[in-house]
Amino acid sequence: MSDIFISFVHEEDAVAIQVQRLLRKHLQGKNVFMSADQWQVYAGEVWFDRIRAELSSARVVLLLLSSRSVLRPWVNFEAGAAWLAGKVVIPVCFGGLTKAALPKPYSEFQALDLPSEAYYLVSSIAHHLSMLPPPPFFTENEETEQIAIAILRSRKEENE
Repeated sequence: MSDIFISFVHEEDAVAIQVQRLLRKHLQGKNVFMSADQWQVYAGEVWFDRIRAELSSARVVLLLLSSRSVLRPWVNFEAGAAWLAGKVVIPVCFGGLTKAALPKPYSEFQALDLPSEAYYLVSSIAHHLSMLPPPPFFTENEETEQIAIAILRSRKEENE
């Protein structure tokens, strides 16, 4: 079962995959579940039950919020379920949406912007999982560059 649950829309899976890679690298041993990833819900499973079980076991829920996803019912549904269950909810903004422009109720949570606050994301999750944070990594490294590339691709696809 998951420690960290990533809620996102499938059109932005490239960003979610890069965030998952970042977390797996720096928070080793923690299970990171991506809600819209077909490879994490196996054929034959009742997907809604699997999502519920992973969300129930997670201690931290990341909401990957862009100008597209913030309007999507499924992300809002998972966010509401996490909030009602008393989970730590972290809005992660990208793709034309910044933490300064988050609509309510998301703006009530301490949020962050990707890729510039990637280390803040990792260290915040480590805190909520009662772990020591990893050593700081600088903003412009290969990991954050991959996140930035995924964000740019996502925005390009949205505009096409």
